[in-house]
Amino acid sequence: MRLILKQNQNTFSTIRLALLSLLISISSPNYAADDTGQYQTMGLGNLSCKSFLSEDEEGAAYYLSWLAGYMTAYNHLSEDTYSILGKTKTIGQIESWLRDYCTINGDKTFENAIRNLLRHLNYFRIKQKP
Repeated sequence: MRLILKQNQNTFSTIRLALLSLLISISSPNYAADDTGQYQTMGLGNLSCKSFLSEDEEGAAYYLSWLAGYMTAYNHLSEDTYSILGKTKTIGQIESWLRDYCTINGDKTFENAIRNLLRHLNYFRIKQKP
């Protein structure tokens, strides 16, 4: 009987250790990239800044929707970040910044423009939920 209890305790300890390891790995921000820092960009992020600038209002809305998903992922994966958008930034201001950047950097990808935008916005981010 003592042997069975001892085996059960070892099994429970192993399960607890495995669950703790899983929780730690899930809660740690993991930036998906290969060993050279490269990662696959999907969707509209692959298109050029020129293509963003050529869109009408309806087409630009698709790009801004892609941006919203990118920013949500950024909020989720970044430490000390509740909202990268910050308190003072509006979608209109963000779109204006992107248009200015893309006018100067037309051959860059839209994802490159977003990465540069996020570097700029990082200073204005909200760190805690208000």
